[in-house]
Formats: sequence, C-alpha cells, structure tokens
Amino acid sequence: MFRARPSLEAIDYDGWVLRFADGYTKRANSVNPHFGSTLPIAEKIAHCEALYGERGLPTIFRLTPFSQPADLDRALADVGYDVLDRSLVMTSFLDRAPDLKTGSALRVSSGAWFAAVDRVRRLEPAKRTTHRRIVEAAHETRCFTLIEQDGDPIACGLGVLVDDAVGLFDLFTAESHRRRGHGAAIVSSILRWARRRSARTGFLQVHGENTAAHRLYERFGFKIAYPYWYCIRG
Repeated sequence: MFRARPSLEAIDYDGWVLRFADGYTKRANSVNPHFGSTLPIAEKIAHCEALYGERGLPTIFRLTPFSQPADLDRALADVGYDVLDRSLVMTSFLDRAPDLKTGSALRVSSGAWFAAVDRVRRLEPAKRTTHRRIVEAAHETRCFTLIEQDGDPIACGLGVLVDDAVGLFDLFTAESHRRRGHGAAIVSSILRWARRRSARTGFLQVHGENTAAHRLYERFGFKIAYPYWYCIRG
C-alpha cells in the first residue's frame, strides 16, 4: 500500500512509520505503528506530536489489529485521543473476479485523468496539487481510468500495479450519476488491465460505513482482510 500510495515524506521512528503529505488525507498524514518499540510509549507519542506540530498538522495514528504495541489504543485514549473513521482493507483473487464487458470506461493519459478528476471531485486548488504529487510519487505502473458523458467526466478510478497486486484508488462517481453502473465499469476495467499484466490479487481501502461501496467490491470477489481506524486528540 505504501508503494502504491506513497506520502511525500516518511520517517522511520523506532518501529513506527510517520507519513506526511501536507495534510491531504489521513492515510498519508498519520503514524503507522507497524513494528515493536524499544522506547517508552509516552515518549514516542510526544515525539510524534512534536514532528506533526512542526509541520502544522494534527497528530493522527492509523491503527490496525496488528499495531505495536498491542495496548497502544489504550495508551492513546489515556492521553485524550478519540477513535474516528473506522475503515476496511479489502482484497480479492483476480482469477475469481467477474469480467464485466463494459465499453464505457476509458484508459487515458495521466494529464487527461488529473484534469478530469479535478472536475469530478471538485478539490480545492491546494489539495489538487498535493493529490497530483502523491499519485506521481508512485514509481509503479498505473492505469488512469475515467468515464465521460457528452464530453464531461462523470466517474474516475486509478489502478497501481505493485509486483503481482493491483491497488485501486480514487474510485469516485459524480453524485448525479451514481447507481448507474459506472463504478462497476471502472473497477472491471482496472482489474482487466491488471490481469493482462499478470496481477494475481487486488486491494483497496474503503470507509466502514460505505455499504454501497462494499456491495460493489464484493461483486468482484473482494473480502475484508482487516479493519483499521484512526485516533486523533479530542
């Protein structure tokens, strides 16, 4: 996931990975406590807060069932952190995913895709710039996909091939065009592209309460691999 969606800066700190990207998305601007610690937890939390504070960012922890140390949730709660945005990582074996023959999804150049995404998602100028920098920072093979109607972009998606796995990102359909199969067309197109390049698995991240997206991804064989959640000071 880190290779497919890199942050703009990353610091390894005693088993934790601190990611920074000018505040664009919690995923790219959070502490990821993947490995064991040697330093006292209170000292580490304070150090993380200082580094994020230097950059004008809130300190956010991205936790999974595998985070270390195992009692980090409790330690964060004890110093005033609250849980928000419970989400899921979902994975799929691509040889089991259906191939929906949809002709509406187009693979386009990165420049055309960025211009379309800016229109579909309506990001603020600063966030547009940061988003583009993050996508371009991935030194992997990418599939820029969108759907247009009457010359206007209405749905988009990005596939990033990392070894034999494809990550799906920026899956978005304009609100007035939802529930018409555009999301399925985008996903199918990206997975088809990935299979042609010998990808075996797919992965994505989705908000835990986005049940419509869950149903869509389940159609392509995606299942929950593990949950994750964020902790931020209340």
